[in-house]
Amino acid sequence: MKRLSSILSIGLLLSIASLAAAHDPRTTAKDFASSLIIEGAGKLTLQYKGMHFNAPAYERMKSDEALRNRLNNAIWGNIGKAELEFDVVIGTEAVSKGSYTLGINIGANDSFSLVLKGANKTFTIPLQSSGDGGGVEYLTFAIYPTGAVDTFTFEARCGKFRTTQSIKVPYLSPDHAHEKK
Repeated sequence: MKRLSSILSIGLLLSIASLAAAHDPRTTAKDFASSLIIEGAGKLTLQYKGMHFNAPAYERMKSDEALRNRLNNAIWGNIGKAELEFDVVIGTEAVSKGSYTLGINIGANDSFSLVLKGANKTFTIPLQSSGDGGGVEYLTFAIYPTGAVDTFTFEARCGKFRTTQSIKVPYLSPDHAHEKK
């Protein structure tokens, strides 16, 4: 009985040790947010998990379509949420104000898409990508102004990749008629 108890205790300790080793806080996804606030129109907020870039897993995912589909659907396709208080055009897609599940779709040939899943529609918006973005260990999103008053740049970076797409805000267009108060 004593021997069985000792074996169970050792087994329990080994199990706890393996769980502790499996959870490395340096590689656990962090919570981030990026916002664009436009006076009179509202706010666009992206809340997401800053997923850790794993080069060997990424290379395997590129060559294994079943794995890529599984990871895109189970993990990368749902990394956060997008709250839009005004309409935007991302790339060529007109996206209405509302709440969306936020994700990234990873293709076989270093191609990436922004995925927004709403109650009635899913948008899969191709991103322009390059593999010379330097080493960024965690996924990060940013929204930058451009020289046009109604256009911003959405940027996603992870690993060696930098991807971008334009975001147009019709509310800011010089042709947009604003209500007089």
